[in-house]
Amino acid sequence: MNEPRMTTSNIREMLGAVQADKEARQVFLSMPREEQLLAILGMIAFLSSQIAGLQKDAIDYRHKREEIEDGHSQEVMNTTQKIVKAISEAKASEFNFWLWFRDKVLPAVATAITLAVLYLAFGGR
Repeated sequence: MNEPRMTTSNIREMLGAVQADKEARQVFLSMPREEQLLAILGMIAFLSSQIAGLQKDAIDYRHKREEIEDGHSQEVMNTTQKIVKAISEAKASEFNFWLWFRDKVLPAVATAITLAVLYLAFGGR
């Protein structure tokens, strides 16, 4: 049952891989193994805390953005999408049959019917 052990050369290789400065390497190597392990565990705990904080910030940001989008009750569009939407709505209104009928034909028909009723009411034959 030979368990692999971390040797000093392994630790030196590791410190070289993370590009630690010379003084930090010397201090770390001069520490007892237990303190080295505690230092590594402390670094891991610090990094885990930082990552958790970043994840919390990302979730909070996403939540705030969703609240804003829900508050506007419309999807968030960039400027190009807004311009395209406005142009398409303007073009659609040009070809809207019922809008054209209401604005152009219906007044003429209503005027003709009104004149016919008045003509018949005041003695026209």
